[in-house]
Amino acid sequence: MSEQPGIAELLLLDLLSAKRSVGLNELSGELGLEGEEVLRLVEKLSRNYIIRLEGSRVSWFSGDNPRTFKPWGWMLQYRVVTGSTMAAARHLNPWSIVVAEYQLSGRGRFGKSWVSSLGGLWVTYKLRVSPRAASISSLAIPLYVIESLEKVSNTTFNVKWPNDITFKGRKVSGVLLEAESIGEDIVLYVGVGINVNNEPPLPTAESLKNVTGELVARNKVLSVLTSLISRIEHYARRPETIMHKYTSRLETLGRRVEAETDEGTIEGAVEDVDEQGRLVLKTDGGVVRLEPYRARNVRYVD
Repeated sequence: MSEQPGIAELLLLDLLSAKRSVGLNELSGELGLEGEEVLRLVEKLSRNYIIRLEGSRVSWFSGDNPRTFKPWGWMLQYRVVTGSTMAAARHLNPWSIVVAEYQLSGRGRFGKSWVSSLGGLWVTYKLRVSPRAASISSLAIPLYVIESLEKVSNTTFNVKWPNDITFKGRKVSGVLLEAESIGEDIVLYVGVGINVNNEPPLPTAESLKNVTGELVARNKVLSVLTSLISRIEHYARRPETIMHKYTSRLETLGRRVEAETDEGTIEGAVEDVDEQGRLVLKTDGGVVRLEPYRARNVRYVD
């Protein structure tokens, strides 16, 4: 399990994110810490961030600092600490992005807590889309995350239905989708959590750092993902292409699973996924189409 960050670590990140480089004396004065304590903090953070000590100055590589990310057509809010990027995004206009280094109350599906340890990428996109684009988002967004990860790692990732991105069966990323109607359009909230340079929070998880063997510049992941999400209306014109790509990456396909729902536990063999993202299960009682929002937990039983 990853440990919770200390206040001094968060303050140091805030200082470094705002400047190209900061002198050790300045950091010592701003943090109210002795020089050796500052050095220990820098050394600790450098395990999960591309932070360098050169002489008497400390710098955070701009390609790993989301505050420097300037996405065209989007308003970005960067926060070292927030309650939840999803909750923060609700108070912003569409075409906004919220990125945080640490969430006090990050959450996943069904209100489950989400561990957002330092060095990961914790982001929520708020965008206004057509119902057509919203309807394929549960298939398209996991694919966008996979493409973003593969572009920076040259490694293959897969989907565990409905929203987990995995590497050799271990979870690297999760997706949370929420929506609300405004007239004929849909306001879509896309929450994405990616274990980039943080320590895997659970034994069943993995980080991109461990996959590649080195720290990864997070802004490259963020840039690719933002570009793909920006074009969701374009991709929505060819849902059959998205379906084909999604099923080709679906590690759940052909497996026997057990899913918890409000109506009880459903067990069956996974035969397919339809255009609405529903899992097609062959059960003892016949074929069942399981909605993503009904499945609280999905476990392999084969």
